[in-house]
Amino acid sequence: MKNAYLYPIVMTYIKLAFRNIFRNPLRTFITAAAVFFAVIFCMLMRSVQYGTYENMVQNVVGFYNGYVKVNQQGFWQEKSLDNTLVDTPELRERLLDHPNIKAVVPRLETFALAAAGELTKGVIVTGVDPQAEQNVVDIEAKIKQGTYFKSEEAAVIITDGLAEFLKIEVGDTMVLLGQGYQSVSAAGKYPVKAIMRLGVPDLNNAMVFMPIKACQYMYAAENRLTSIIPIVNNVNQLDKTVAQLKQLNKDTQNLEENYEVMSWQEMLPQLVQLIQADNAGGIIMISILYVVIGFGIFGTILMMTTERLYEFGVLISVGMKRWKLIIVVLLESLFINFLGVIAGMLAGIPILGYFYNNPIRLSGNLDDFAEQYNIEPVLNFSLDPAVFYWQGIIVFIIALIVSVYPILKISKLNLISALRG
Repeated sequence: MKNAYLYPIVMTYIKLAFRNIFRNPLRTFITAAAVFFAVIFCMLMRSVQYGTYENMVQNVVGFYNGYVKVNQQGFWQEKSLDNTLVDTPELRERLLDHPNIKAVVPRLETFALAAAGELTKGVIVTGVDPQAEQNVVDIEAKIKQGTYFKSEEAAVIITDGLAEFLKIEVGDTMVLLGQGYQSVSAAGKYPVKAIMRLGVPDLNNAMVFMPIKACQYMYAAENRLTSIIPIVNNVNQLDKTVAQLKQLNKDTQNLEENYEVMSWQEMLPQLVQLIQADNAGGIIMISILYVVIGFGIFGTILMMTTERLYEFGVLISVGMKRWKLIIVVLLESLFINFLGVIAGMLAGIPILGYFYNNPIRLSGNLDDFAEQYNIEPVLNFSLDPAVFYWQGIIVFIIALIVSVYPILKISKLNLISALRG
């Protein structure tokens, strides 16, 4: 019975609010537009921040290091070929049995002194499976000159920064000198099969790729690997996948006992700290934007409220209770703010989608700045769902807080002053 009594009253307030909204379309449009643009600006700013982090992780982690690695126990603390693991079919099968792992990529990574003519440079030598490596570093797609090597070849592919430093081209010979497994001497002469380019400057200046069989032979590390990189189907389930890999069957071949399974956060804590520090600065910057937006919306609300003071005075003078008028005005604010937020989120989807597919290339001083921090000089945007709904929610809350002003104005309205205009 109580609900039957309240329903028509609530519907009356809603009808009055809608009539006021459509009675002055220009006023409604201006108020909603303020919220609309606020949502878009916030989405753009946060999308750039998230996109920058995703680009950093992709360049450093997904691009070369891998989101998760399986190493011999202790290898990450002491990166020596003596701490390499034996490449066994059982180990690969255990990894591939996991539903979130679609492939495994074997690696033999170490260091060497590269020489060509009278020039020398310390380099990172990475022995790769030519087919499997396409899941991590798509070497073939990054080749500028030459052709991709085959698994049985004894040749190298080098980055263009290294090629420029050593002044060598495709077809020239490179000498590699290093220390192999159990401290044996490692040396070899290899033809340069191709020259490639990597997006990360530090890697682009010092990378040498060669077929893993040739690399194992040179370093006297037959059938040994520094790591295996499992390729996950869904990065969002990475933490769960790593935890499950660490809890494989407790037997003598258990990964937890003989190997260490590490996520990229464990391998690169500096990158995590860098992202966290930058995100803290980003929160401060967007908080300042929220304050600016709040004052912008408040200016619009202030103008609209001043314009309607005579209207409020007339309604109160003919007998409408102030609290009822406050309810109607509050409903108006809710509808208009909701309209602005939804419109801003819907309009932001294609805008962010365009910039996501067409990232902005940095040039000039910005390009140099990006290279100093070892990230590809590209301004990426993110399509993370949090970019959309969180910004919409926050701007909606700001708009609601600002909407308190007309409510306070009505509660303290002087009828004589209002009717005089």
